[in-house]
Amino acid sequence: MDLTILSARIFTGEPACPWAEALCIQDQHVVTIGTNTEVRQATRSQAEILELPGRLITPGFVDAHTHFLTYGLNLQWVDLRNETSLAACRRKIRDTVASYRPGEWIIGRSWNHHLWEEGREPTRHDLDDLAPENPMLMIRICGHSIWVNSLALKIAGITRDTPQPPGGKIDKDVSGEPTGLIREARELIEAHIPPASLEQRKKAALAAQQEVLRAGVTSVRSMEHLEQWEALQELDQEEQLKLRIYHLLAPEELAEAATRGIVPGYGSDRLWFGQAKLFADGSLGSDTALLHEPYLHKPGDYGLAYLSVEELREKVELAYSYGCDVAIHTIGDKAVSNALDAIGAARKVYPGPRRDSLEHVQLFRPQDLDRFLELQITASPQPPFIVSDWEMADKKWGPERCRYAYALKSFFQHGIPTQFSSDMPVELCNPLAGIQAAVTRQTPEGEPSGGWHPEQRLTLEEAITGYTHQYAWVFHREQQLGSLAPGKWADVTILNQDLFQIDPHEWSAVTVEMTIIDGEIAYHNSGSSS
Repeated sequence: MDLTILSARIFTGEPACPWAEALCIQDQHVVTIGTNTEVRQATRSQAEILELPGRLITPGFVDAHTHFLTYGLNLQWVDLRNETSLAACRRKIRDTVASYRPGEWIIGRSWNHHLWEEGREPTRHDLDDLAPENPMLMIRICGHSIWVNSLALKIAGITRDTPQPPGGKIDKDVSGEPTGLIREARELIEAHIPPASLEQRKKAALAAQQEVLRAGVTSVRSMEHLEQWEALQELDQEEQLKLRIYHLLAPEELAEAATRGIVPGYGSDRLWFGQAKLFADGSLGSDTALLHEPYLHKPGDYGLAYLSVEELREKVELAYSYGCDVAIHTIGDKAVSNALDAIGAARKVYPGPRRDSLEHVQLFRPQDLDRFLELQITASPQPPFIVSDWEMADKKWGPERCRYAYALKSFFQHGIPTQFSSDMPVELCNPLAGIQAAVTRQTPEGEPSGGWHPEQRLTLEEAITGYTHQYAWVFHREQQLGSLAPGKWADVTILNQDLFQIDPHEWSAVTVEMTIIDGEIAYHNSGSSS
């Protein structure tokens, strides 16, 4: 398909020529970008021509940290996001019980006790009366804690005598009985839930794809497993994948993957593999992010190390031995330090160029920033977390430490390559909301006044760059993606208004008008024209 776009404002992502007004696409690639006159001259007779005055056009948005297919499955579960009380969550769960057969697992997602008026964490007793014949699993919004009923504990064989799992915690009451809250060690319960079939996984992926395209996203990086790869590969072979997906695997899966020919670089233009995902700690919301100094509200509690530095090093070396780069989940500042130590040690055993990333980096020590540069590590934070977490971070970490929390400007000022994402389904896939959060460091309602640690606010250009550029290098596709330039793949996001011409607090009213991948319109919101 030939496509020509005229009379728009185009942010190219190319430092030498950052702005243009027209774009010519032929044979899935950008051919010409520049003035209306230049582009008209390059346009072939068969081209579809779009006049788009008032629109902002960028390289295709990217969500560089997702759990893509898992999000599609989440859409089928009980949605507890933004509920402001435990009572409201109970009502929502109760309303779904009739649709389940006795013995069938009831799964919910995205509860957040920090929003609840009851001011406490939930227990199994809050679920037991809702469906006594059904095991229940409710996943916290961060994905790092689960809330289950007594039947689920019985099925999993978890009792007062069950030892604490490595890198996790079974909460127990004063009498020693499990409360129904499990931190990090979700596999204790999930191992007993029947897995989704291949067809269910494919259906979930297509549902997730629809939501992501609507958000203007053209590529994602997905932190999942071989069973998700299988479903995505079938969809790719059936030509049902419109998105580009850079897929990650756990280090423990690399040997099996290699026997199937799934090695770094393997795949297609739509789906390929190259990184291994590791965990160094937990999350802020679950009080399991690993810290150098204890939590303010829990003296003596430093969080949880999912793996020790030595164990991390071994996992990184395993990934390197298969030719993979690594992406390490690091939320607390101690986890960041540990991950840097592990990568540095593993690089001595497996020297050579790497495209590693630290995911989240929600809190760090300023002395660790230079190590990102020394090791050429990309920071991969989630701007929407600023809006969701700032009050909780102040409470748990304190304002002094929070000078280096979600500190996006520090990455840019330090010259650290930085890519942005949602961690979907933790947050919804919405780069526009992330851009607004990065620039204002406020909620859409303007809280806190002046922005949370406003010295860390980004410019609009920086925020857009975080959602459109650095990922291409991490994905090993910098020659094809990351900017709009002749010869690159024609992945484009079109917004119905120009963000540069309106107040940042009005950006929430801006919508995605089109999502274009390989020059084909993959999503078109015909009612979004300004």
